[in-house]
Amino acid sequence: MTYELRIERLFDAPPDLVFDTLVDPDAQSEIFSNGPPGYSLLESNIDLRVGGTWTVVFGPAEGEPDRLTYLFTEIDRPHSLVADLSMFVGEWGRTVDSTVAFTFEEQDGKTLVTLVQSGFESEEVRDSYLSGAPGYLDSLQKAVSSRVRGQTKYRS
Repeated sequence: MTYELRIERLFDAPPDLVFDTLVDPDAQSEIFSNGPPGYSLLESNIDLRVGGTWTVVFGPAEGEPDRLTYLFTEIDRPHSLVADLSMFVGEWGRTVDSTVAFTFEEQDGKTLVTLVQSGFESEEVRDSYLSGAPGYLDSLQKAVSSRVRGQTKYRS
């Protein structure tokens, strides 16, 4: 048996803008700004193509950082983005593997973003991600809102 995490957010922006913000290297510092106190983005390298990888390293200035390695298995801009995720959790000293799927559904000029993360080995591991995944989408929503207001220098 595997366990699944599902979160939805309605963004006041079109799907292409939300999708592009999610994968924009210049937006990553803001998107990863909602971590625990003292955590920051240390590295983000993306090769946005099926079979490409996205490596994200974030954590405290001292100590073992978290390392996320996404392997893209589906890219359908601006409708969906699916990847196998291998996340080394520094605090736990081990890696957790899962599949992450984002969908971007247009709804009257807005976008319903659905994040489904599946393949967790236990309910406990899945529930530990509940402390970070909603905050991640909240930070993505802030980054998208900044773009809508034209207050960022992100690439479009």
